[in-house]
Amino acid sequence: MKTKKSVVVIANISVVVIIFLLLFPLIMLILNAFRETGDIYSKPLGLPDEFYIGNFSYIFKQTQFTRIFRNSFIIAIVTTLFGIIVTSLSGYAISRFNFKGKNLLLGWLLASQAFPGILLVIGIFTLYNKLGLYNSLFGLVILHTMSTIPFSSSLMTSYFESIPIELEEAALIDGCTQFKALRKVVFPLAIPGIIAVGTFTFLLSWNEFLFALVMMRESAKQTLPVFLNTSFVGTGGAVEWGSLSAAALLTALPPILIFLFAQRYLIGGLTKGAIK
Repeated sequence: MKTKKSVVVIANISVVVIIFLLLFPLIMLILNAFRETGDIYSKPLGLPDEFYIGNFSYIFKQTQFTRIFRNSFIIAIVTTLFGIIVTSLSGYAISRFNFKGKNLLLGWLLASQAFPGILLVIGIFTLYNKLGLYNSLFGLVILHTMSTIPFSSSLMTSYFESIPIELEEAALIDGCTQFKALRKVVFPLAIPGIIAVGTFTFLLSWNEFLFALVMMRESAKQTLPVFLNTSFVGTGGAVEWGSLSAAALLTALPPILIFLFAQRYLIGGLTKGAIK
């Protein structure tokens, strides 16, 4: 019994240490958001002498943070909607119908994940220039949507395969059309998978940096990752850590809130979608 108690104590201590290490960056981000930059430089890991809200006033009044935040939010929301629609329909089609080239399509969806985005930048830049999508929010939405399709389609395919086809057949026997059975029977059962895909898509779009940096020429059309990396560096490379921390804290809020809302569905969606 003593051995078991000691093991439990060690395990609990280890869990507390791990949780603290995971939360430490967030804690420091929150503290630094309410400290002056000079105070941060003098005591990098210290506590604030007094709470300073001037960082938030600065980013709202002296920068384009509000506009950039709106850009990122619109892009992420539209990308999420497009991603859910496209990958839900494609996942259903792949899971339920046999067609020529199906295995090749599945293989290509998985293989496409092996190509880093930087290899595609020149080709996409040239194409976007010809199509008039360069420096366009909608063009960035298309890029983000295409980036999420391979993984999300694979996830939704696996999830739809976990839903018994007999439920659809029973609905068809009762007089439902294929589309009505899909809307009334299959999609409601696939909500955890759809929420998992939506959360993944939103986070990928919200945090995407490379394409947003290359494809947006005007500062007013930047997204938050680009804005955070380029707007708080002064002369000589000095970083305005206080203002940067305040902007980063506000940037982190939407993903945190979405995760808190979706966590009850997220784990189930990812787990069921990963098991055939």
